[in-house]
Amino acid sequence: MLKSVLIRLTFLLSLLAAVLVLTEQGRAFLRPVKQMLAFRAFAAGLPVSTGVQEYQVVMPDGVTLATDVYLPEGGAAQKPVVLVRLPYGKRVYGEALHWVRLFTAHDYAVVLQDMRGRYGSGGVFAPYPNERGDGAATLDWIVAQDWALPRVGTIGCSALGEAQVLLAAERHPAHRAMIPMGAGGAIGTAQGAYGFFGFFEGGILNLASGFGWFQGQGGKTGDLMHAPPVDYREALQTLPVSESVARYRADDTDFEELLSGFDDPQIHKTWGYISDRDSFDIPTLMVDTWYDYGIGFSFQLFDMIRKNSPESRFLIAPATHCDMAGPLYSGAVGDVAVSPQGTTDLDGIYLSFMDAHLKGQVKPSLPTFQPYMLNRDDWLATEVWPPRAARAQKLYLRGEALSSTPDAAPDDRSFRSDPADPVPTIGGAICCTGDPDSRAGPLDQSPLEAREDLLIYTSEPFGNPLDIAGPLKAVLHVSTNVPDTDLVVRLTDVGPDGRSILIQEGALRLRYRNGFDAPELMQPDQVYRAEVSLRHIAYRVKTGHKLRLHVAGSSFPRLARNMNTGGDPYSESAPQMAQITLHSSAGAESFVELFTLPTP
Repeated sequence: MLKSVLIRLTFLLSLLAAVLVLTEQGRAFLRPVKQMLAFRAFAAGLPVSTGVQEYQVVMPDGVTLATDVYLPEGGAAQKPVVLVRLPYGKRVYGEALHWVRLFTAHDYAVVLQDMRGRYGSGGVFAPYPNERGDGAATLDWIVAQDWALPRVGTIGCSALGEAQVLLAAERHPAHRAMIPMGAGGAIGTAQGAYGFFGFFEGGILNLASGFGWFQGQGGKTGDLMHAPPVDYREALQTLPVSESVARYRADDTDFEELLSGFDDPQIHKTWGYISDRDSFDIPTLMVDTWYDYGIGFSFQLFDMIRKNSPESRFLIAPATHCDMAGPLYSGAVGDVAVSPQGTTDLDGIYLSFMDAHLKGQVKPSLPTFQPYMLNRDDWLATEVWPPRAARAQKLYLRGEALSSTPDAAPDDRSFRSDPADPVPTIGGAICCTGDPDSRAGPLDQSPLEAREDLLIYTSEPFGNPLDIAGPLKAVLHVSTNVPDTDLVVRLTDVGPDGRSILIQEGALRLRYRNGFDAPELMQPDQVYRAEVSLRHIAYRVKTGHKLRLHVAGSSFPRLARNMNTGGDPYSESAPQMAQITLHSSAGAESFVELFTLPTP
């Protein structure tokens, strides 16, 4: 009888568990249990005898921030400290726990802190009006502890990196070193970037990543850290764009404020991002990847940091956002092979950088710029960027060709851009979408090349390798029949097999052709000069390959569609077709500019 009851009870418990797993309510119920068990296993498996203690650190306004302190036993009584501040859960986010393993094993105290309004912390989250002050107050708290030396380093990627850059602008005396990774989103109006959370490119919303982040991570208080799954392909079609996140989250997020505030300089002052008023004095190891959406912003931030901190360094890996080491071990980024010979011990570099600046050990021998060159499969070492040996080279748009020599004869080509049928995104700097089917990086663009809504320009095959190293830009003379539209420009590497592999890409909303602080609509059929940044790259085009340029009006869903009316593109739902014409003539040539290195 008892055995029968136990069998029935076991069956009912198994059935209940299965029901819980198969429903969102059930998953929400089980999630904290799974997270607690996973954290206990993590803490038990630390490489040294390390204690962890949670504190509620009080901010000047009374808000408390949940903070874990990991102290390895033995070693020095007072230890240098590595601080990681994050919005993703200090006891669940794998990257943060990785830093605990790495640094506690080398006698550092490690402090992990949930940002304001996130997970265990009080207050209300927003990106990022509070991160400077909260970070500085946390440093004050750390250096007041009897286990801490007044030497703190920070590390982490994406939001974890952006928080470091904002804190560094406060120039706190205890902040002695930082390793921001994929942190270009910290830039605001500095150097005319208008990046703001990596939310914009060329004045255009990074829709896939922006929607993906705010739909999945946009909660502003600790009880709103999860969101139900969505069909991303369907959700990204939502018009007007400004309502897309609210359609899938009942709680408020900052998605709409970031959209509406792009053109408002008064709002910029409240967000906390980097401006030209900021300066830095901290040794920095900037780390990013070629197919990070913010790689161009990272170069701009590094330029600001290095002015007062010449010992700072910049390492650029052949990877996508926050996957710094992945391709070095998997053997490929996107459709481009990465040689195992290029593998390097990134954790070892990070550790030696911290040891030098927090423990006074020998500084690692690193060049100022250490970018990985794709297809050549090696790391460059250069003190300036572009390298001194690099020379600017222009390839002119003539007919359907990319030519090294201009032609005085007028040349016009047109295409249509239809927001109802946008050119689809294939790879590139797409990120953080929440869609597991979304691939990033240098992918084959040839499926796009049969479309009629983009122009294609192709060079002759190169008789020798062409090593590109530096920023890329396209200067285009353009007219259109609408008040505003977008340009999306891609540079590709065309092999003998016909594959057209993305090298790099960029975009510009044409109302911002004179600068993001000077929007101006277009007059029908008037020709305007537009400069489109295609970010930076180090890439070898092999012998027998060609360069190809795509010029389109969209890249969806990576970038939000322009409705082409001249109004607010994020509050509109009725698309208008645009006719776009590229012009080139003597003294007003359209071209792409790149920097090339001499090859043997």
